[in-house]
Amino acid sequence: MSEIYSKLARRVKELRQKSGISQQRLAELLKVSRPTISQIENRERKISADELIKLSDIFGLSIESMLDLKKEPEIILDATKEDRKPTLQMRINVPQRNLEKFKEVLLYLLNKIASKPNIGETVLYKILYFIDFDFYEKYEEQLIGATYKKNRYGPT
Repeated sequence: MSEIYSKLARRVKELRQKSGISQQRLAELLKVSRPTISQIENRERKISADELIKLSDIFGLSIESMLDLKKEPEIILDATKEDRKPTLQMRINVPQRNLEKFKEVLLYLLNKIASKPNIGETVLYKILYFIDFDFYEKYEEQLIGATYKKNRYGPT
């Protein structure tokens, strides 16, 4: 078996163990049998292109990172610079009782549309408004609980 398949097999096993996923669970996610995962990790079976794409989605990495062509970025937090003044950032005020709902809705939205080139921050806010409005019309309760202002170009 070529060197690239050996590296890939080691990488799959390493990522699976680092993620705390069993071979059985990974097999279910890939829609293959558990012995297939074992064969891949033991370098007895090559990984198809479709399986490589699914693996990159499962582990949240690019295919280049899966093939170890680009090293995975290592995040190091420096604990010595704690007395640094926080930088001013934009703040979205969301009532604490709806925080989990807001996170779920925002993550769903970002997952579905954020990678599109014509979707900006303003569009995201407007979509959040319409989701909140629709939820209110159906259940007479605010989903997000944010306050909105009327302006010429739509709600903000």
